[in-house]
Amino acid sequence: MKISDYPSVSEFCAHLREKFESDYELRSVVLHGELSDYKRYPSGHAYFTLKDADSILPGVMWRSYAERLDFAPKNGDEVLVHGSVTIYPKNGRYQIYVDRMALFGVGAELLKLKALTKKLSAEGLFDPSRKRPIPRFPSTVGIVTARGSAAIKDMVVNLQRRWPMADIIVFPSLVQGKGAPEELLKAVRLSQSYPIDVLIIGRGGGSSEDLSAFNDEALVRALAASKCPTISAVGHEIDTSLTDLVADLRVSTPTGAAVAAVPDKNDVIQGIDQEREALFFDLKKQIEADQRALDSLKSRPFFQDPARIYRDKIDSLHLLQKELLTAESHRLEMRKKDVGLAKGKLSALSPYAVLGRGYSILEGENGEVITSVKQTKPGQVIINRMEDGAVRSIVQDHKEEAK
Repeated sequence: MKISDYPSVSEFCAHLREKFESDYELRSVVLHGELSDYKRYPSGHAYFTLKDADSILPGVMWRSYAERLDFAPKNGDEVLVHGSVTIYPKNGRYQIYVDRMALFGVGAELLKLKALTKKLSAEGLFDPSRKRPIPRFPSTVGIVTARGSAAIKDMVVNLQRRWPMADIIVFPSLVQGKGAPEELLKAVRLSQSYPIDVLIIGRGGGSSEDLSAFNDEALVRALAASKCPTISAVGHEIDTSLTDLVADLRVSTPTGAAVAAVPDKNDVIQGIDQEREALFFDLKKQIEADQRALDSLKSRPFFQDPARIYRDKIDSLHLLQKELLTAESHRLEMRKKDVGLAKGKLSALSPYAVLGRGYSILEGENGEVITSVKQTKPGQVIINRMEDGAVRSIVQDHKEEAK
């Protein structure tokens, strides 16, 4: 058995700390209690204890958060705190790391905000799956922020510098104080009647109370229903408003909003140049490859002597032509013999064939053959056709004889 077989105290405390920090519920808690043992050290960090009638809980507030307090905490104050609970390994005690603290009553607003956040989250308004991408090359950018503020000047300057091709439409509104939620809501709704590609809503930093207008439920729902993607640039990184949660993209500064909304024209031009060079390089490679393929084809025997492929065919054609002529000549001779035989047969059957044997053919003037005395009459001209000519005669008389 070795010592290494067992965890050390520090290892066990570290393990417990991981357990605490992996628990979602312990990463964001709101507690009500009485403040005691409060002390602010020269480092700026504040250490204290929260207690009620039955329990106590050590607490820490780092300087960056303590400096933002809008009241001076003192022992006995009834407060609401927001933070995360974990274990401090060196003493093995769990404690709350506070990032916000308010006097109870004022802190009720924090509880109200937490309840609204939980409600809207349950409806899916903050679900990452509904986040839309910001258009890469927007034609028109809408901005909802305070008129004449440093935020609007910052955004307009950066938008025009980065992507001067985009039109900018500003929907001015109060961003804090009485009436701010209503004006912000009106500005967002007005923006929906314009053909904008992306909508920025934002302001510079401020206290939690200064940013409270951006936690208005109606405003959050209007942004969720926006027809175009939205960018929230409210406050600084440590502040999170409900508009930050519902927007398609959250940035921490007005400059960041401009950077997120439009590309940098110089980067686009550089990218085009790089793509063009890559295209030319690819085309050159393709042309070289095609040239090699062409050279390979040109070196093949067929392209060196194209007639070679059909020279043998021509010889075969000539041979076939000769054979065809011979066959046709033989066929013609056979046809001539057939014609001669047929001619002989026709001659034998021709009435003119007997003329050489002393016979004649009697015809009328119109060439009709006379075979009977009944076809003649006195005074009629008849023609006796013989082998070497014809004799014209006139019928004097005719006499029929019995057969």
